[in-house]
Amino acid sequence: MLVFAKVVELRSFSLTARRLGISRSAASKHVTRLEQALGARLLNRTTRKLSLTEPGHAAYAHCARIAAEVEASELSVQRFVSRPKGLLRVSAPSAFGRLHLVPILPEYLTRHPDVAIDLVLSDRLVDLVEERFDIAIQSSPLTPANLIRRDIAPIRWAVCAAPRYLQKFAAPKDPDDLHGHNCIFYASAAVRGDAWTLSRKAETKRVTVNGNFRANNSEAVRDAAVRGLGLALLPTFAMWQDLKSGALVRVLPDWIAHGTFGNSLTAYFIADRQLTPKIRTLVDFLAERFGKSPAWDRGIAVGSISKAR
Repeated sequence: MLVFAKVVELRSFSLTARRLGISRSAASKHVTRLEQALGARLLNRTTRKLSLTEPGHAAYAHCARIAAEVEASELSVQRFVSRPKGLLRVSAPSAFGRLHLVPILPEYLTRHPDVAIDLVLSDRLVDLVEERFDIAIQSSPLTPANLIRRDIAPIRWAVCAAPRYLQKFAAPKDPDDLHGHNCIFYASAAVRGDAWTLSRKAETKRVTVNGNFRANNSEAVRDAAVRGLGLALLPTFAMWQDLKSGALVRVLPDWIAHGTFGNSLTAYFIADRQLTPKIRTLVDFLAERFGKSPAWDRGIAVGSISKAR
């Protein structure tokens, strides 16, 4: 089971054998014996690639926990004196990663010089096991099986527009007025984005909007809004500087806007690996730097800007 877990993580029998100090043939025999004992093929083997079968995914979830317990037994003592080291593969949403992760990661790497980071910016949901990521930062409210989640920052929203747009078209006074505006928004294969929900006290309205521009990137929506294309529903982490500078202004300020994807940015990592120093220190660092009141929400009246839900 330990050998199988390591083969899945390293995607190589040869690397596993070297890491564990055994022969390649011995590593292969261990996995074959496990498959025979379970009565199912766990790995698809080709000359170029190893991939998990469906039973393999289920088996790995349990074998990984066993391997983690072995590692944790060492880390329970060593983590107090050992330094984080090694490569950290991290996935993060494109806009958030560029705007907020990239500027602070050099500070983390200065604190932990034995760590290297491979950052992949993508808005899709990644498979930590299959794609060998240590940490995935996502806005999805769902926690996949065998993963642990830790919220690192809230996502708050606002409907906004450029002053030049509002000079041409009267600002909406009620959510129903959105029907008469060009509305631009985030949309993807998983998120339609054209249903905007706003609430005020006990009243909630859900409006299906229309517009001539949508994008699967918050920065692209923000850029279009700044240029006066229309009203935009945006997370504050993408346009907080524009609200401060006046390049964008909030509309419907008496209404709380709810976003089109999850209500928090969350770090996901494989269950029972939270003690690994490199993972633990990075997640702690992100929670420390962002937290419940991140810098981008300070000074822009976030009390009336809601978390998505």
